[in-house]
Amino acid sequence: MKTRPRKTRPSDIRRGPTVYPPLPPLPPDWTLVSEDISADAPAPAPAPAPPEAVQSE
Repeated sequence: MKTRPRKTRPSDIRRGPTVYPPLPPLPPDWTLVSEDISADAPAPAPAPAPPEAVQSE
């Protein structure tokens, strides 16, 4: 199986990784959640129940 073409040009050989600008901050209504959940950490509060549907006659 063939892979990527070789970097044979000097400009390709000396090319460094792409540098991207930093990401903008998250909006205030977003929360960052990590995948690491410790056993001694308190459990998060349950989400509130959705409002009951209103039936019209």
